[in-house]
Amino acid sequence: MKLKSNLKTIRLTTEEKGALDRFIHTHPYLNDFSKLVRAALREYIKNNPAKATGSKAPSFLWEYKLNEEEIFEILSGPQKNRLWLVAKILEHGKWEEIWHYLTRSQIEQDMPLLRLAEKTKTHWQYALNRWRKYDKNSDTAST
Repeated sequence: MKLKSNLKTIRLTTEEKGALDRFIHTHPYLNDFSKLVRAALREYIKNNPAKATGSKAPSFLWEYKLNEEEIFEILSGPQKNRLWLVAKILEHGKWEEIWHYLTRSQIEQDMPLLRLAEKTKTHWQYALNRWRKYDKNSDTAST
């Protein structure tokens, strides 16, 4: 029985190649994926360029024109530059956007310094405490 390969050669335009490079740059862990996964990503980007390049502005940045690369650059930069953006994401971001741009450890690290509405800060502190408690319970249950 002969197996037929489903792999296709994908040719990208310069614009699509740039979109792919920006996408992989903002998600560096993709470099560790196999060629097959990267080929699937290229196909996805080719068919969905607006989603892959993040051309739609995030809901928390209605008054700024920052692209995804710039957002990640600010978030990975010095603390004094990123605190306003972390606060803006936590205060106004959609759930999916929050976890796309931030990690729990980043939120925990910056939480004491963030200028948030009291209700929002209380909400996030409560959530972080619950997640820590759950992590501790999971660790003791597995040992």
